[in-house]
Amino acid sequence: MKAATIALVSMLLALGSAPVRADEDEAKEHANARIALGKAKLTMEQAVAAALKEVPGGKAVEAELELESDNVVWEVEVVSGRKHMEVKLDAISGKVKEVEEEGKEGEKDEDEDEQAETDAAKAKITLSQAIATALKEVPGGKAFEAETEREDGKLVFEIELLSGDKVMEVEIDAMTGKVLEVEEEKE
Repeated sequence: MKAATIALVSMLLALGSAPVRADEDEAKEHANARIALGKAKLTMEQAVAAALKEVPGGKAVEAELELESDNVVWEVEVVSGRKHMEVKLDAISGKVKEVEEEGKEGEKDEDEDEQAETDAAKAKITLSQAIATALKEVPGGKAFEAETEREDGKLVFEIELLSGDKVMEVEIDAMTGKVLEVEEEKE
């Protein structure tokens, strides 16, 4: 009985600390985004357009600005047929650094994120249109992350932007283009 109680308490403590670690990770991600946006010359919209040139006939479903050592890189995921391609671009020069396929074509067990990305390729609005909408909602904002998710059964583009010292998140219905929510991300 004592061992079971200790195990239960240990499990509850571990679960209770998970949100703290997630908040710390998000705060670090936002700090890195501030640094990366300060260095990047290429905007998210330009990165998406360049990635689409590398994967003709594809549809962009995610984009994120990353710090890699001393480099600043845009990673754009493009879905073309059943392939999920990741295009890495130097965010300063705009040069394509790498194009690679994520996962293996024909895998039966897609995870939830990959399924949302596959669905996003069929969305009525494009990632570029969602980014443009988010930028209108947050004037002066600089987009640093865009992804697709399912929320309450709806396919949603979630765009994170830096606006001054605030990180804003804009959720847009991928089928209608309607803005669902604009909120400040708390760190």
